[in-house]
Amino acid sequence: MTRALWILWKREVGAILHSPIAWVLLTCMSLINGFSFSQCVAYLGQGVKEFTVMQIYFYIFHFWFLLIILVPILTMRLFSEEYKTGTIEMLLTAPVKDGDVILAKFFGVLFFYLLLWIPSLLGLAIFQLVTHQAVPVAWIPLGFSYLMVTLVGMLYLSIGLFASVLTRNQAVAAMISFTMIALLFFAGFLSYLVRDPGWREVLNYIFTLEQMRSFSAGLFDSRPVVFYLSGTAFFLILTRQVMTGRRLNG
Repeated sequence: MTRALWILWKREVGAILHSPIAWVLLTCMSLINGFSFSQCVAYLGQGVKEFTVMQIYFYIFHFWFLLIILVPILTMRLFSEEYKTGTIEMLLTAPVKDGDVILAKFFGVLFFYLLLWIPSLLGLAIFQLVTHQAVPVAWIPLGFSYLMVTLVGMLYLSIGLFASVLTRNQAVAAMISFTMIALLFFAGFLSYLVRDPGWREVLNYIFTLEQMRSFSAGLFDSRPVVFYLSGTAFFLILTRQVMTGRRLNG
């Protein structure tokens, strides 16, 4: 990590943590995660034994709806606010590389994104404290599940970052990123409808819900890892191209 990247990263993290919306999101995340976890426990209380509580947690609708809504809100201001306040001119003329600026924003918002999921880790501990029961934890499936959460978040955040660099309007940036993320997420469901084996294989390759089902069961597959990392790199490169074009035009 270069010194410029480190300084810019601290600037981004500081800006996020000093933003009221960050703490509103953290509060909402904690409440929704708590509600989702309680629903999972209630479901298991009905006698269902073939799934663990964390498998259900990572598969229910609340989790994915929250993720799809969360990312556009987190990323909409990253470049749009710079355009609105005029500080983008300082970044474009400063002796720093475009890549450092983009990576600082990306890793800054990724840092806060990961912080948002910490309360969900407390669910099992609270469950055991309240019930006074020692619940066995399958650490490998749990670790794979959070690896998947991280990979999906990286791709979605890179999409949000790209949407933010396109416009100075935060609402427009949020709508663009929400549309792209929702299309990518729901495209996987088409695998249930198509009959062609080739297209079904392609759609399964990007089907996030099925990938999470496998990872939360402790089954590691390198294909989703390659897909999300390459997709993240692709959108970061697109963001750099747009930013470089603005520098040349401005």
